[in-house]
Amino acid sequence: MKVHEISKRKFDTLTPLDLPREVFNTEAMMYLCPVKNRWAEETKIAKRFYNDTGAVFGNKMYTVYSLLEHKDSIHMDSLVMPEKVLSVSHEICGFTMPYIPNYNLESIMRSNEISISKKIEYLKQIGYLLEKIKRARKYSSCSDIYLNDIHESNFIIGKEDDKVYAVDMDSVKIGTNAVMPSRYLSPFSQLQYCGKYEQLTSSLGGCYNPDDNTEIYCYIIMIFKLIYGENIARLSIADFYVYLDYLAKLGVSYELLDKFACIYLNKDNENPYELLDELVSVYPRSTHHVFDLVRKKQVVYGR
Repeated sequence: MKVHEISKRKFDTLTPLDLPREVFNTEAMMYLCPVKNRWAEETKIAKRFYNDTGAVFGNKMYTVYSLLEHKDSIHMDSLVMPEKVLSVSHEICGFTMPYIPNYNLESIMRSNEISISKKIEYLKQIGYLLEKIKRARKYSSCSDIYLNDIHESNFIIGKEDDKVYAVDMDSVKIGTNAVMPSRYLSPFSQLQYCGKYEQLTSSLGGCYNPDDNTEIYCYIIMIFKLIYGENIARLSIADFYVYLDYLAKLGVSYELLDKFACIYLNKDNENPYELLDELVSVYPRSTHHVFDLVRKKQVVYGR
């Protein structure tokens, strides 16, 4: 096991990573950490958990050890994986990982200066990433890795390559670790009425067992967060299908709508990433503001 050892005195001189104000990090602090690589110096991220004892910390470190063990087999540079265990004055308290100058996807999705087509392109990259992880489960030595906590803040866009990366890897489901909470897998969502999502009775805050269906569900919630403008899970299942019918009237294909419709049906969810370009032309008519007006007959569709 590789360990990055650092004294408390030196650690206290590290610069905290500046996160956007809309990105919340309640479990750990992250720091820019210079590391010597032969004659050169590289910048890494040191992630130090606030709590370095107890069940949650033990589960986090088990996750880190498992990712380090399977990293070469998974072999995906779009996942910002742990590189070393972090030890401050001989006390293990977190891990180090690569530093990628970036924009957080949460900030991009909220920005009015980024085009809808660009935002859709990033969502397509995430869908493709989920497909690659699905293949990794099938062909690598790690058959049980799931991102689990899939939401906008847990993806970044590289400033140099305009590429999507998944971060917060210590929240993934892997091996026999306990399931951590996931923003879009809420116990109060409509998932409770769908038998294909397995509810958990024992975890560290997670409500549903991560699998292919939960991964695609969270991804589709992200897509609708953009085109609808709010968390679509707040709609009843009946209203969700009314909204899909509205998208059909706007010109969205039934091929794409059928994939969206799967999330509440007794069949496996389907990844829609290859068809997302057609959503560009229906925005902003797809937003809940316009949808609500149409439903209240305050405007007539098409005029």
